[in-house]
Amino acid sequence: MFRGMLRITAAILLAMSLVGCGISSDNKNPPQTNEAKYKAQHYKKDGYLGITSVNPNDPLNPTYHHYEDDANLMKGVLSQFQGIEKSNIAINGPNARVKIKPKPNMTAAQVEELLSQARNALVTNMPRYKITVKTM
Repeated sequence: MFRGMLRITAAILLAMSLVGCGISSDNKNPPQTNEAKYKAQHYKKDGYLGITSVNPNDPLNPTYHHYEDDANLMKGVLSQFQGIEKSNIAINGPNARVKIKPKPNMTAAQVEELLSQARNALVTNMPRYKITVKTM
């Protein structure tokens, strides 16, 4: 009797394993391999597995800047204008306030044109800031 139960149990386990493995009589839809579903990802060889652009405070990130670096860049842009005698830059978060002292021999129209040109140059070079330009 024990051997009969063993044979029945073995037959049931064999049938269950064949059904569980997906073996069927029709091969119309063969199982897909993992190669067809997934593609390998290749990361930069920077030691961070491609996540360097995720952290903006990472010094290796190309967008990493200090306020001092940004202020120096703004001063460099303003130094290209001949009508500016003195400038003052205050950065507070996303806002940059620039005060310009024009040369005394400039007319009011020239000062307005200078302010407009300086603002356009700063907005072009520093798009991450909301820039306001005023006279001293």
